Amino acid sequence: QRGIGFSAYTAKPTKAAQTDVKTDNFDSFEVTAIGNNAIYFDDETFAKRNGVWVSDPVYFWPAYKLNFYAYNTPANGNGTFTRNITTGAQTLTYSPAADLAKQEDLVAAYAPNQTDPSGATDLTFNHYLTQVVVNAKNSNTAYEVKVYGVKLANLAGEGTYTFSTGNMVATAGMKNSQTSSDYTSTFDAKTLTTSADEVMAATTGKWYLVPQTVIAWDQAGNKKNTSHGTYIALNVKITAPNDVVVYPTSGESAWMAVPVPAELAFAQGSKYTVTFDFFSSNGGGAGYVDPEDPGELDRDPNTEDNGKSIIGGAIKFSATVNPWTNVNEITIDL
Repeated sequence: QRGIGFSAYTAKPTKAAQTDVKTDNFDSFEVTAIGNNAIYFDDETFAKRNGVWVSDPVYFWPAYKLNFYAYNTPANGNGTFTRNITTGAQTLTYSPAADLAKQEDLVAAYAPNQTDPSGATDLTFNHYLTQVVVNAKNSNTAYEVKVYGVKLANLAGEGTYTFSTGNMVATAGMKNSQTSSDYTSTFDAKTLTTSADEVMAATTGKWYLVPQTVIAWDQAGNKKNTSHGTYIALNVKITAPNDVVVYPTSGESAWMAVPVPAELAFAQGSKYTVTFDFFSSNGGGAGYVDPEDPGELDRDPNTEDNGKSIIGGAIKFSATVNPWTNVNEITIDL
């Protein structure tokens, strides 16, 4: 029968500086076809040609139905990508690259029970990672805040995507444990302003991470984070008026951290923008000392500062003036 070709679409594309996969920039993808309880073709590349995606050589429709499993293999081999597509199971296992600049958007599509259509077979690809962007601002310009890096700590670093369910699930035993992953991006110092701006580089401004359910760091009850709760941190230098360095008291910069907020749910296909607002009217602070990589909060080398508040509350006073004390009237006789 006729040659097999596809019309490809990406669901809910996102616009950002890094290369998010979108329909208009989707030049090629890989497809495995299974039918009649056998693999018809395996990991075949389909490239865009005249508005549809076709293989070279062309594969033709058989007399029976085909199930299509489509995906975009990481272009540069970044991260760890494993295909397991057989007649018995159809999954992809992926670990994002540790280097933020090498992380890639990954999409997949599943089209079961397909027969020869009048035109190209439609494939709708979904994003199956979680995307995180970090912004920061400084609401109190009397203080100077410089940012040197961003970190997401204690996440599952590997997940398995199953075509039949359309879900990626984090590998068991990797989250909130010694084997969990930290994702760190460092860069030249950026001085925060009163505007919420992205802090990571424009060309590598987001993380592509495994969807998962996390347990946030318990800052109040477990300052050293021995349970390896998830938190997000900025590497900072905070200076008070008159050039007094508030944090850290030694070294050029140090990590400040906050428990990962509940709103950052790491859901599949979701993009989250997290904004740090230093000295905000609602909080008025600068976060906590990193529980696992603490900076020096004061000049006492014997003090453990893990998880302590970097800045206390606003300095303010209750003022009263004692009344004059009346004494007996003094008369001087002349």
